[in-house]
Amino acid sequence: MKRQDYGFSEDIPVAPCPVDDSAAMGTSFAGHDVVVHLVGIIAETRTKTFEQTVARGTENVVAACRQAGVGKIVYLSALGTKPGAASWYHRTKFHAEEAVKSSGLMYSILRPSVIYGPGDGFVTLLAKMLTSAPITPVIGDGRYRLQPIHIDDLAPMIVRSATEAVADFQTIDIAGPEKLEYLEILGIIKTVLNKRRPKLFLPVWLMRRVAGILEKIVKPAPLTRDQITMMLAGNTGDITLMREIFGIEPREFKNGLLTYLGK
Repeated sequence: MKRQDYGFSEDIPVAPCPVDDSAAMGTSFAGHDVVVHLVGIIAETRTKTFEQTVARGTENVVAACRQAGVGKIVYLSALGTKPGAASWYHRTKFHAEEAVKSSGLMYSILRPSVIYGPGDGFVTLLAKMLTSAPITPVIGDGRYRLQPIHIDDLAPMIVRSATEAVADFQTIDIAGPEKLEYLEILGIIKTVLNKRRPKLFLPVWLMRRVAGILEKIVKPAPLTRDQITMMLAGNTGDITLMREIFGIEPREFKNGLLTYLGK
């Protein structure tokens, strides 16, 4: 696979290897000072589980860093990560964070909320649905809150965490300036796209049953019970520390959308 397939220029070396192979990663990491660990899944497949990919995978990354003499790990975790979290996704993210913290290496842990931008797996899908479907399905009452962060605001924070000491040994919530209800997010996307679509509210109990069936017959399922749990719990945080450390004022959601959906 060519470097360009990863979105990198020829000036940046790329050495793909699986997170279940510490030895291969150790070879790839050799000669480098920092590893930025972004690996994660939002739904389990037949061969990749949260436990294997998120929790054990991060343990393997840590082991490979030690083997290669890497000095720092920058780990992209997730907002809402905590011990005893309601979702299996967040519980394994917490396990991964603990592996990074106990690694003995310098580290920075960034916990972003929903990340949006060209080609993302959330807002882009909503935009396609609002463009092509005559109605917009909403799970529950749609009042759960999210705090979307634009990729162009997140990326510089990852770079600074890797290249400077500003975020060393810190765990930082990363999010946009607005805590928006899901219904508000839909409304803003509709405004940017100049679309009007009626909403269809779907009972949570029904969608949990549908998700349970999908999980048994499709891998990865387009909707999982774990995802519903996370959505209903909301995904917001305190970005005071983010602002202090990085000096970044993240863009408002509508302004971020206009950079790529409003064209």
